[in-house]
Amino acid sequence: MSAPGQKINPALDVHELIGELRAREAELALIHRIAGVGGLEVDLRDGFRNRRSPEYLTIHGLSPTATDESHEAWVARLHPDDRLRVERQFLDAVAGTTRDYSAEYRIVRPSDGQTRWVKVVARIERDPEDRPLRLIGAHFDVTDAKLAEQALRESEERFRIIANNAPIPMWVTKLDGERLFVNQAYAEFFGLSYQDALNLDWRSRVHPEDAAPILKAEELRRLAPAPDASADSPFVLEIRILRAEGEWRWVKAVSQARFDEHGRHVGFIGIAHDITIAKEAEIELRRLNEILEQRIRERTFQLEAREAQMRTILDTSNQYQCLLDREGRIQFANRTALASIGSNLDEVFGKFFWESPWFARTAQTEGAIRELFRVASRGELARSELSLDLPAARRILEIVMRPIAETGGGISGVLVEGVDVTERRHNEEALRQSQKMEAVGQLTGGVAHDFNNLLTILNSATEFLQKPDLPADRRQRYLEIISDTVVRATKLTSQLLAFARRHPMLPQSFNVATQMESIVELLQPVLGSAISVDLDLQSRDGIAVADVGQFETAVVNLALNARDAMPNGGKLTFRVSDVDAVPPVRGETAKNGDFVVVSVIDTGAGIDPQLLARIFEPFFTTKQSGKGTGLGLSQAFGFSKQSGGELEVRSEPGQGSTFSIYLPRVNLPGSAPENAEAASSKGENPERRSPEPSYRILLVEDNEEIGMLATEQLQALGQDVHWARDANDALVQLETARPEFEIMFSDIVMPGMSGIDLADHVSRKYPRIGVVLTTGYSQALSENRGARFPLVNKPYAMSTLLETFLDVMAGRERQRREPAGD
Repeated sequence: MSAPGQKINPALDVHELIGELRAREAELALIHRIAGVGGLEVDLRDGFRNRRSPEYLTIHGLSPTATDESHEAWVARLHPDDRLRVERQFLDAVAGTTRDYSAEYRIVRPSDGQTRWVKVVARIERDPEDRPLRLIGAHFDVTDAKLAEQALRESEERFRIIANNAPIPMWVTKLDGERLFVNQAYAEFFGLSYQDALNLDWRSRVHPEDAAPILKAEELRRLAPAPDASADSPFVLEIRILRAEGEWRWVKAVSQARFDEHGRHVGFIGIAHDITIAKEAEIELRRLNEILEQRIRERTFQLEAREAQMRTILDTSNQYQCLLDREGRIQFANRTALASIGSNLDEVFGKFFWESPWFARTAQTEGAIRELFRVASRGELARSELSLDLPAARRILEIVMRPIAETGGGISGVLVEGVDVTERRHNEEALRQSQKMEAVGQLTGGVAHDFNNLLTILNSATEFLQKPDLPADRRQRYLEIISDTVVRATKLTSQLLAFARRHPMLPQSFNVATQMESIVELLQPVLGSAISVDLDLQSRDGIAVADVGQFETAVVNLALNARDAMPNGGKLTFRVSDVDAVPPVRGETAKNGDFVVVSVIDTGAGIDPQLLARIFEPFFTTKQSGKGTGLGLSQAFGFSKQSGGELEVRSEPGQGSTFSIYLPRVNLPGSAPENAEAASSKGENPERRSPEPSYRILLVEDNEEIGMLATEQLQALGQDVHWARDANDALVQLETARPEFEIMFSDIVMPGMSGIDLADHVSRKYPRIGVVLTTGYSQALSENRGARFPLVNKPYAMSTLLETFLDVMAGRERQRREPAGD
């Protein structure tokens, strides 16, 4: 048997020839079966006589016996939707002159009812006149290919619909950049038709600043070899593209490489997002960050410079400065503060401020500093003045604690500032005393005038008493004149000493009207004849509790200021009245209560309104240099405030001024003015009994004349008097006295041991002896210890002295009778 394709040998006999033909038919049938090709033959010379191969029957779902199927049976098997079209196409092809025939259609297989796609490829044989003779062809089952093609077409259609409805540009390109597809958003972005958008070279729309690096990156991407891990990652570009409206827009293009079935890189598929707003925001943010960084650098430099300046300022400041944290621990101290304790920052850092060396040498300061810190920690300003024993010396510091506020409103720490006011306080005290002495100096002229008058009276009366033939009645009258003059001199001296004494405030109750009468009498010669003085006592029974000496100083200072405001003369009125409230002054609220008001009213030039707020400042004065210290009004203001009252000023230029001292009024038993005046005028209590008892008295007096006269006068009144010339002599007599003395009457100011020290000694060692002291010096009264013993001022009357002895002995008798108790 010959192989397929070989020519048949004509020498063969008929039987061999038939056998070889059958063999070739079998091979051909096998090939058709393997390839799935169904053969057919249609005889067209007389109707349609069909002959089908077995493969054809299999494809069409026919039985093996239907080899000679009729034309109508084929038509009936066609799918209804394809039947008319396919039959018409076949008949037209047969009736025409074409020799090639092909078709694709669906059939419904009778065997299983499936719809299958069939592809026909055939040849029509014709005679010379183009009449059809025979059709020979092959049928192929192309259902799977058709379904795949349909699925692909549907997929492409879905992709197209999705892409065209997407709001962002999308494209598919070949490797050379030619667009195979663009969506509607892409065309609209460039303002082109679909075809023009396909043909557009997008590189022509790239911003010149972005083109070079972008094209280079794209070239490297396009030349990438077969797909690998990096090829799977998207290719991202951020570039500026010119839109149809002529506006540059920032887009973020994301492209993914495409590969064919052999792994060759064939192009890209990509999308683009308009990121103009975000990009502009990013650019603006970058610009702002650069500005911010620049400002931060500048601010940091400024802060470093300011910190250096601040440290320099702090370290060169004369103030003591410390920084404390929230708990009160020291975080910083400047050189001035550290130098005052001879230390450095490392030695005090982290210590509680109140336990630091600044306060270690001074007792009872820890509590005060803790309280200042507690107040500052609440967000308030805390201030105090402390006298501290520092290693170098004792210094007076004005300490201020300021809270340091956080941004959120809390307190992050406390700044401590200390100012050394030691020299200032000493100078203030010196100036205050100088001011007082200035006032005293002005008073001495008037006082000297009065004393000269009194001395003239005493001198004249004494000369008359020395005449041997002076009648008894005139002698008695001159003696009374001398006695009255001594009383007037005593009163004048006591007023001057009370004004000139310097001591802490010693509050005591006094009748304001009575005290003003004395002050006005003292001021009359000082103010001069050009000034008319009027005392208006609208209240005569007002009792106040204050330091009388400070009160007198305040009134005198106001009077002298008023005199200076009336250089050409005028009227000065002193008014005493009662009120039930202090009006609001200097922004303070009104104070309700009972007050005695002393007003000093002048008709001078008045005070400039711009100066009213400063006139009470220490050392502030409008007088010429050398004419005043500036402490007069400050002293009066301080006295009023410390006494629980107020100092008010009312003044208008050209209308004079009124200064009013408000003092709290009190009601004391037996404080009626008539009783007080009666007792004052008589020098004794009207209820006292006559001094009848006789006492054994130790008189201690270093002045010979006073000691001798006092001894003689007391002896003349029936007293047993022993005179000691100083404290040592008194101690000796106290040891040897038999029986024991009942009263010791001692001067305060003596050489050696003072009278107060002697009185303390006697009260401890001889508690049964009553002690009475006397002095003519106001400074001696400033020692508080003297308040423990009765005091009789020099000069004294014998009747007053004996009354004091009686009171002392009566008090000791009551102590002996009263039972001991708590």
